[in-house]
Amino acid sequence: MLGWLLLACKEESKLPEGGVYYEVVVTATEDQCHPDQTQGYEETFTYYLSLEASTASIYIDEQLFAVGLASGCSMTYQTPIIGEESDQDGNIKWQLFGETDLDAGDDACVPGSDDWSGTETFEIVSSDDDTLEAGCEYRTTTHGTLKQAG
Repeated sequence: MLGWLLLACKEESKLPEGGVYYEVVVTATEDQCHPDQTQGYEETFTYYLSLEASTASIYIDEQLFAVGLASGCSMTYQTPIIGEESDQDGNIKWQLFGETDLDAGDDACVPGSDDWSGTETFEIVSSDDDTLEAGCEYRTTTHGTLKQAG
C-alpha cells in the first residue's frame, strides 16, 4: 500500500519522453566584454535533449533552455532573450547561440571520446552596467558525453 502512495505522490517529469542526457562541460574561450580578464570559466551541466523530427529542445533541470534544428549529426540552437536583475549591475539581458556535433550512442559523428562537441556564444543584448556593452560576446567550447536515455 505504501508503494502506491509513494507513486501517487511522485511528481511527474516535465521532460518529453524519448530524450537523452548529455553531461556537457562549458569552457570559456573568449571574453569580448572584459578582454583584460584572464580568469577562466568552466561549468558542467546536464543537458536533456529531445528531438522531434528536425526540432531540437534542450532542457536543464527540467526547464526548457534552448530550441533549435538538428540535421544529421549537427545541431544549432538558441535561447530566448533572458533578463537578469542584480543590485550591483542593474538589468542585463543576454541570448545564447550554440552549435554542436553530437553522437546518440553510435560514435559515428564526433571523433574521440566526446559525444557532444561544439561552441556556445552568449551575446549581451542590453545592459544597465556601464562596464558591459550591448553586443559584446562571451564564447565557449562545449564537450560532453552521453549519459542515458530519458
